[in-house]
Amino acid sequence: MELYEAIFRRKSCRKYDPQLLPPEILAEMEAAIKGFRRLDPAVKLTHRIIGKTKGMLGVKAPHYLVISGLGKPGELECAGFLYQQLDLWFSARGIGSVWLGATKDTVKNITGRDIITLAFGKPAEAAHRERDGFKRKPIAEITNAPEDPCIQTAHLAPSGINLQPWFFERTDGKTLVYKRKPKPPLSLMYKLTDLDMGIALCHYAFACDKEGRGFSFARQDDLPVKKGYEPFGIIK
Repeated sequence: MELYEAIFRRKSCRKYDPQLLPPEILAEMEAAIKGFRRLDPAVKLTHRIIGKTKGMLGVKAPHYLVISGLGKPGELECAGFLYQQLDLWFSARGIGSVWLGATKDTVKNITGRDIITLAFGKPAEAAHRERDGFKRKPIAEITNAPEDPCIQTAHLAPSGINLQPWFFERTDGKTLVYKRKPKPPLSLMYKLTDLDMGIALCHYAFACDKEGRGFSFARQDDLPVKKGYEPFGIIK
């Protein structure tokens, strides 16, 4: 299964076999990450694998990949874009994975800039789902161009608490991207909507490749006003 195809079958896995994955699989994973596309190559991200975590809504898995940055702008969406490719890589190989926004390293925050954790391992439940198994907003709620295959693909992106904070507006040969922030009290606890946006952009980029369209994204704050949303950027 290719990564693009995995978009339509992936699911968040929350039950795992405790057995560790073979070292050769982990080596293949590291090699794959090095070859993944970056949303902004100038943004530096690192990761490490640990075996135990703490925090709310935790999942017991044999491996946890902790993603870290340097505390600079753009890291969240770049982390979502880059490591969603890993999420799809796992799914394409029948390996389970799930994003964990409230899970931390039990030992220490090595960089002081940990962003999010991705649990993974051999699934103890179905590794995939059918298209009708996705619980998503009606696509007309997230775009003015529901027939666009790239937006249809982004529509299936996972997000924290299934917020689906994105809106894609097609106009003049480009796509304006907007973000909806969660409302209080959720907004006081959930700070990863930019990461969610990066995950959706990853799906969009894969669909552009499939459709033979170019993909280039830039953050931009001066988009036309859209009620209930704030500007995020432009896809060209």
